[in-house]
Amino acid sequence: NSQQKLQEIRQEFTRFQDQSILLWLHLCWCLGANTWVFLNSHEAKQLGSLSRDVAIDRGIGRRTGTVSLWLRLVSSVRQAYTADQLLAHQGRWHDPLEGVLYLTELAMADVLFGNAPNNRYLHNPMGAYCTWPMWQKFIKSTPPPYAKAVVSIRWRKNLKVQQLQDYVMDLKLTPSSPPQDSFSHVEIQPKECAASSDDPCAICHEELGRSPCELECGHEFHRECIRTWLQEHCSTCPICRDHAVLPADVPAWNNSKLYRAKHWKRSMF
Repeated sequence: NSQQKLQEIRQEFTRFQDQSILLWLHLCWCLGANTWVFLNSHEAKQLGSLSRDVAIDRGIGRRTGTVSLWLRLVSSVRQAYTADQLLAHQGRWHDPLEGVLYLTELAMADVLFGNAPNNRYLHNPMGAYCTWPMWQKFIKSTPPPYAKAVVSIRWRKNLKVQQLQDYVMDLKLTPSSPPQDSFSHVEIQPKECAASSDDPCAICHEELGRSPCELECGHEFHRECIRTWLQEHCSTCPICRDHAVLPADVPAWNNSKLYRAKHWKRSMF
């Protein structure tokens, strides 16, 4: 019975109130929209408000022939929105679950809009890689209590989103946070030490070379990396969370010169 079939689809695939479109699409894929739900144009037009979005719902029935519900949803979303418009977590996630959901959104946006290498994972979003642009967005959205743990992850080209999600979901705040600091610390390594000249920059994970910028805490980074971090992310060392303020214009000294950033102590209240 066609009407019963449509009713079952509505019950299974209707988007929840306030659910982000990208997370809804991911759920639809997980529920089998790509494998067991096939509709012709006439049937698709009778689904009603499946996405709770007028532009998307109108587009679901446009495609001719009998195709999967997944392809209808993907085609309609692509026509209605851009990737940036769909990303709900434009600011900062606040706990590991939100971090995992944001990674899901980033992966879905990358898959939907055909960015290599994830354009080949349209029919299997769970296989998507964490590309460098995705990694940069995720790093910038990381809240201070988790920044230390996240920047310690070594990004690589074959890093899968699911691997990163598993790591993020296991993040735990250290219970013994310093009382004078409003930021909690993350338990990630039993022992920390200042970077040596052979260590990579903890922000971009490239070799430090001979002209690092050393913070007062002793940790070293590329000058441009730490300047971007302190100006755009937060005014703390990405590793130990000590506060530091980098001058607006870092001098471009010769390669043998070590630049030491100024230390900044947060005032007590």
